[in-house]
Amino acid sequence: MSLAKVFTNLFGTESLDQESARRRSIHREWDRQRSQAVTPAERNEIDAIFSRSL
Repeated sequence: MSLAKVFTNLFGTESLDQESARRRSIHREWDRQRSQAVTPAERNEIDAIFSRSL
């Protein structure tokens, strides 16, 4: 996890607008899916899918 994400998780508890909340949710799921990828090809496919949604 990057340092920026750690700070966001620790100190970013103020209310988020809906778009920010949506992006945060996508990034959380993206990270979860990447951690479950078995091969680099799977990870690349996951990145391609999620990057289109942002």
